[in-house]
Amino acid sequence: MSYNIILNSTNNIDTQNNSIYRYQFSNGNFKINEGSEICVSQIQIPYSWYNISSFYNNNTIQFISWLGVTYNITFPDGFYTMADLQNYMELFMINNGMYLINNGVNVYYFSMYSNQNLYKNQFVFYPVPTSLPTGYTQPSNFIGYPVTTLAPRLVVLNNNFVTYSGFNAATYGGGAVASSVLSQNVPVGSNVNSLLISCNLVDNSVGFPSDIMDTLQIDSTFGTNINYEPKFQKWVKIKAGTYNSLIINFRDQNNNQLRILDSNLTISLLLKNK
Repeated sequence: MSYNIILNSTNNIDTQNNSIYRYQFSNGNFKINEGSEICVSQIQIPYSWYNISSFYNNNTIQFISWLGVTYNITFPDGFYTMADLQNYMELFMINNGMYLINNGVNVYYFSMYSNQNLYKNQFVFYPVPTSLPTGYTQPSNFIGYPVTTLAPRLVVLNNNFVTYSGFNAATYGGGAVASSVLSQNVPVGSNVNSLLISCNLVDNSVGFPSDIMDTLQIDSTFGTNINYEPKFQKWVKIKAGTYNSLIINFRDQNNNQLRILDSNLTISLLLKNK
């Protein structure tokens, strides 16, 4: 006999991470016979987990101005590209008077971006002049000029921003001439590349962990729904016994805890009880 089991936000039992869902069998105890199987029929889940956050310990860096003052920068939890981080840094430099104005256009002396041709990230530093260049103006909160031409510096701390950016923990920039630095390692723009779907009933003796029922690829953009509907039924063995509930757990591709923001999902399962 086959059963269709539906789980949604009302089945959420992990209100901190929104990654664990429990289905309570209506009769209290449900007997599963030897040789029974289960598979995913369909899943719709919002793509709502950040790539930079305190949860991943990758949201802090330091910035040293050309006057030698160190600023601790904490990016608000969110989903960022390198271009987004550059926008945040530009706002930081505006608020702290670390820019000049050339014909109405702000001039910044540091930038970061993704170099797609080389599959790396890149920092660029520009030296700040010792006085106001001809044709330029300075903002009212300008911090001042260095004694000698000098670029700002950026400190990549020994945290998981190293993994995100691809840069080793070190201090970059600070020279008297313009400089450009490529990341030493391949950047990992998101800790989560795919999802593992585990189920407490699954008995997958040839896999580890043995409770993995299926995997889910991320084929949409942040803030939209991921719609997963297998092209064929991928039945997996489940353990014989009597159960009062079925539990679904979402983890990342490395079996790490996943922190989902939006629990407004739908999980449809097929259970074949022989």
